[in-house]
Amino acid sequence: MFSIKNLAILLAIFNVTHSLTLEQTNGCDSTTCILPDCLCMSTTPPMGLNPEEIPQMVFMTFDDAVSNWMYPTYEKIFGNRTNPNGCDIGMTFFVTHLGGTNYQLVNEFFNRGHEIASHSVSHKDDYPYWMNNSIAFWEREAGRQREIITTYSNIPIDQIQGFRTPYLQTGGDATFNALQNLGINFDSSLSTKNFMDPPIWPFTMDYGVTHECMVPPCSVETHPGLWDIPVINFQSGENGTVCNTPDFLCFPSYANLTASEVFDFFMFNYERYNKTRAPFGIYQHIYWLANSQDVLQGFLQFIDFLLSLDHVYFVPVSKGIEWIRNPLTLAQMANNDVFGCDPSSNNREPVPCPEPQVCYYPESVPGGEQNMGSCVPCPSEYPWLDV
Repeated sequence: MFSIKNLAILLAIFNVTHSLTLEQTNGCDSTTCILPDCLCMSTTPPMGLNPEEIPQMVFMTFDDAVSNWMYPTYEKIFGNRTNPNGCDIGMTFFVTHLGGTNYQLVNEFFNRGHEIASHSVSHKDDYPYWMNNSIAFWEREAGRQREIITTYSNIPIDQIQGFRTPYLQTGGDATFNALQNLGINFDSSLSTKNFMDPPIWPFTMDYGVTHECMVPPCSVETHPGLWDIPVINFQSGENGTVCNTPDFLCFPSYANLTASEVFDFFMFNYERYNKTRAPFGIYQHIYWLANSQDVLQGFLQFIDFLLSLDHVYFVPVSKGIEWIRNPLTLAQMANNDVFGCDPSSNNREPVPCPEPQVCYYPESVPGGEQNMGSCVPCPSEYPWLDV
């Protein structure tokens, strides 16, 4: 969870940007880096497709613990909302362990078609901690959380394919080497404000990270096959604040936003995506929406506006990557519904939660009382990095 200290540090980090143009950074050879396994960074759709003929994908993601008190707000967001093909909208949850995660809800969200990804075990409120450049460190935080999700929500580990670092603070190449060792398919931790307009598409790191490095330590190595889902910054209106998450950073805590102001904010940022139809990433935290009915109302109005358009699809990140690997026009999708509802067509058979448990621990390794929901009998100790 963000604090005022975190906000101040992040705002300071924004000033440590290595500004390079697309031409300067993108040394990727598009004649050898070809789909489905390699893609250069670009502002144009894959395979040279016309933006007007392809779907506008929306990557809506939420970070941190998945707790019971959040459920009503999440239900207001994705309950009874469908894409143009009639299938429920989908999103990606980057789940952290600490914070009271209920793995029964994680199981339910997965079975409803959403994607579950790793967001670390500890989510420690300490920036130097996350600057760690040890591969073993990142394998523990990212990989152990993957194991915890699998163990207590019954989601197959090969279905947990994404990772996002806490506070978007990586350890440089150590983070990405660890993800490759773990067999994780994509990372969504690297932000960009140089490539907001027009927005860039996701790409593979075969030629390294080819946009600017906003948060050191920076990656200098190549990571073939690992997808970078860039966190393209938002802006709070013309000449307004630039921020990587449309919640804490774009608006001060005392801003009493109206629903209309929130709707206009999202529309202002969405409009530039019409140029490239790069996936429109909405990367945020549920607290902002749950704590203000006006903010939630404005956000829901924006979602409903997008869903009134017959080319907009809210899909989990992994499903979006599959489209990018084998892109189709909207006309072709009429006969090949890559965003279809059938779980078996996406290797997404429902997983059971046979023995729902509420686990309570008066003492824990991280300290203090902890609790979690589980789909299996409670372990004797609160699960942690080495437990």
